[in-house]
Amino acid sequence: MTKTRPRHYFGFHYRLLRVLGLGRWHHPEERKTSNFHGWYLYYSIVTQVVWVAGFVGLETIDPFVGEKEMDRFMFSLSFVITHNLTLIKLYIFFFKNADIQEIVRTLEIELYDYYQNIDKNRATVKTSKIITASFIFFGWLTIGNGNVYGTIQDLHWKSLVATLNDTSLHPVRTLPQPIYIPWDYQKDKSYIPTFVLETVGLLWTGHIVMTIDTFIASVILHMGSQFEILNEAITTAYDRTMTSLREGVHPEDVSNQGQHSSVLSVEDSNERVVRAFIPKEEIDAALQTAFRNCFRQHQVLI
Repeated sequence: MTKTRPRHYFGFHYRLLRVLGLGRWHHPEERKTSNFHGWYLYYSIVTQVVWVAGFVGLETIDPFVGEKEMDRFMFSLSFVITHNLTLIKLYIFFFKNADIQEIVRTLEIELYDYYQNIDKNRATVKTSKIITASFIFFGWLTIGNGNVYGTIQDLHWKSLVATLNDTSLHPVRTLPQPIYIPWDYQKDKSYIPTFVLETVGLLWTGHIVMTIDTFIASVILHMGSQFEILNEAITTAYDRTMTSLREGVHPEDVSNQGQHSSVLSVEDSNERVVRAFIPKEEIDAALQTAFRNCFRQHQVLI
């Protein structure tokens, strides 16, 4: 690898995936695909049972337990849909991780060995990082906004309760996030730990959603970039073939044709001359050979 070659396209995602218990993902040059070995397997089981199965399970129950206003019900239901759809993606990351790492290896190493467009690769990596950081930032902002709103509502609840006597009917104390809590949390002794538990759980599951979604988006972004490179390669192969074929045309024929093509670009002029003096079968055969070589170089991507 050269010093200027971009490396670890998905390094930030890999670090997040490791912390979240979704596998000890390895960079392509390590040539390892075992993500759940040793103690990490137990760490992954614990985190997924507690935060995914447990927390998402409580979220799933929440919309259908107790009476709720319509806006609260829809807010809760949106969490259920988002996080339950993520369970499908988790299946892919757990049981198809070797295939995903092979795709990453293809994008980061094998395609680079064929077509070394460092500037485009660096720009794609930068765009991927910006998208990921922005998504996570706004995720934090959304969760933080919910907690601030919940704190303000709880302060209003406390001020209202302070004006009531012991015989009055007290309003129910609510938590900011749409999660079913099976224990009593009306008193500060249980409310504060429950509030913290909700926040940590939502951050954990939220980061799983954001990491998986941005990882998939980044893979698609890099694949799109490679297809742009493939398009450039096809265009270059076509132009070079036309230039090569034009060299076989007699100069006097070219000079006669030149007065009609002086306003054309070099590429268009080459194509016009070639198509005017070389049989179509010969042109097609040359292009077929050039494109075959081009596609062979990019066959891993295709």
